Order: sequence, then structure tokens, then C-alpha cells
Amino acid sequence: MIRGWTAVIVFTTLAVVMMVGVNVRMWRRMKAATAAAKAEAEREERQNDGSSDLRSA
Repeated sequence: MIRGWTAVIVFTTLAVVMMVGVNVRMWRRMKAATAAAKAEAEREERQNDGSSDLRSA
């Protein structure tokens, strides 16, 4: 069994590694969601530009 300062160091290190892993995963999800939203907005903008040309003609 790990006791004393060794246990504190081990558990703190594990907690830091877990938090970094969670933050990286969340950052990647947010990056992917932002890219998808930008692509969706660009796609809608292209569709709206094309349809407004037809209405004005």
C-alpha cells in the first residue's frame, strides 16, 4: 500500500492527467462543432444567395 507523500504525489499526478485528458477531449469537440457550424452557415449562405438571384429576376 502506498502511504504518505508518495500517495499524495501519485494521486495528484493521476488527477492532473485525467483533467488534461478531459480538457483536450472537450477542446477537440468544440473545435469540431465550430467547424461544422461554420460549414453549415456557409452552405446556407450559398443557398440564400442563389435563391435571392432567382427572386430578383
